[in-house]
Amino acid sequence: MKHRILIQSLIISILIFSCKQKNDNASDVPIEQIEEYSSNDKSTAEDSEVKKNDFPELGPDFSPEGSRIAYYSYIDSEWSTSRIYLINTDGTNKKELTTNDTIGFHTEPVWSPDGGRIGYTSFLEEGARMMSIDSDGTNLKQLTTVTENGFHMFSAWDLTGEGYYFFHWPFGEDFKPDAYYTNGDNITRLTTDGITNRPQLAADGTLFISKIVDLENNVYSKHILDKKTKKVTDVPELEGWFISRDQVLKQKDHDQGTTFILEDLNGTDLKEVGTVSHKSLMFAKIDPNRQFVAYNTSFDDGAEIYLLDINSGKNIKLTKND
Repeated sequence: MKHRILIQSLIISILIFSCKQKNDNASDVPIEQIEEYSSNDKSTAEDSEVKKNDFPELGPDFSPEGSRIAYYSYIDSEWSTSRIYLINTDGTNKKELTTNDTIGFHTEPVWSPDGGRIGYTSFLEEGARMMSIDSDGTNLKQLTTVTENGFHMFSAWDLTGEGYYFFHWPFGEDFKPDAYYTNGDNITRLTTDGITNRPQLAADGTLFISKIVDLENNVYSKHILDKKTKKVTDVPELEGWFISRDQVLKQKDHDQGTTFILEDLNGTDLKEVGTVSHKSLMFAKIDPNRQFVAYNTSFDDGAEIYLLDINSGKNIKLTKND
C-alpha cells in the first residue's frame, strides 16, 4: 500500500509538472457561456471539491480527424486504478477502450497519426510499462522496455506511426528521466542528462524535448534535439506544452480565468483562441481542425474534461466524474 501511494503521488506530480506553464496577468476579457453535454445541473463551490467518491477524468487527446477524444479516468474510490476511454466531441458514444488491459493505472493516451492505434502508459507496483491498443479495443500490446521494472512513459508516435518516442528512468531511483526512440526492436537513447522528458514531433519532423530546470518549482525549458547529431537548440520563448502539427497551445491565467493562445514553434504568439472561467488547467490541447480546445480542470475544480468551441466561444462540459 505504501508503494502504491508513492506511485500515485508520482503520477500526479508528473502530470502537474508536464502541464505547468507561465501565468501572466491579462487584461479583462469576457467569460463565455458554459454548456454541458453530460449534465444540466449548475455547479456550486461545494460540488467542485473533489471527493473520494468522485472519479477524475484527465488527459484528453484528439484523434487525427478531430471527431473523437481519448482520455483516462479513475475507476475506483481509492484513486489507485484508471482506464482509457473514448468519447465523441459531441458527447456521444462514450466507452472504455482498455477492457482487455485489467491491471495498472492507465494514463495519457496518444493517437497514432492514422488514428488506428493509441499508445498509453500503465503504472504498476513495480514501475510503468508502455502499451498500445487499436482504436477499436483490440490488438493490445506491451511496447519496448529499457530496464526491468523501470518507469517508461509513452510520449509521441513518429510521423509514420511505426516508431514512437518515450522517456524512462530506472526503478528505485529519483525522477531522472531521459528520452528514447524505438522502431521495431531498435532502441535509441536520445539523451543522457537525466533531466529530459516529453519528446514530441512537429509536422515537419522536428523533435522537441523538455528539460528540468527546477523540479521543486515546476520549471522546465524547451529545446529542439537533432536525433542524429544530438545537438540541442534552445527555444526559450516557447511556452506551450503540447505540439499540434506546426503550432502550440499555451494558456495564461488571470483574475477571470484562463485565455488560450496559439504560438508558432519559435514561441511567437499568433492569436488568442478563447477564454474560459476555469484556472490551473491541465492537458490543454487544440484539435487538428482548430475548432475546439480540450482541457481538464484541476483536481480542486473537479478534474473534468471540457471543450471550448472556438467559433462560438461556448465552454462545454464533456465528462462528469461521478
